[in-house]
Amino acid sequence: MGFLFVELLVMGFLSVILTVIGLFFGNIILFESIAIGWGVGFISYRFFHIHPALAIVIGLATFLVLFILQNTTIGFWIIGGSMSLLWGFIFSMMAYDYFNKDMTWTYVVLALGTIIMMGLHWHAKEV
Repeated sequence: MGFLFVELLVMGFLSVILTVIGLFFGNIILFESIAIGWGVGFISYRFFHIHPALAIVIGLATFLVLFILQNTTIGFWIIGGSMSLLWGFIFSMMAYDYFNKDMTWTYVVLALGTIIMMGLHWHAKEV
């Protein structure tokens, strides 16, 4: 009886994780806007000592502005391109560490990561 409960718990947890990953890939524009809005709200509260209620409003405003801008043509290319380049940079830093500071792998992963993330942005814009 206990094993079945653990098995169901693990399956439920994996289902939630896979759903979140699927939503991320299908709605990367929404997820990035939420993450940046949360980050801006947190930074305004933590480092600039802004009242928590105002920090929440700042975070929500940032989320809305980014989400609306990314759904315009110019905003999509500016913000989506910048975020794709940032993701590519993050992936390349991981490759730099993993492949013992080999710059060839770093540049290849930077290019591929940026192209793949731009494709995900393009897919999310089409949906």
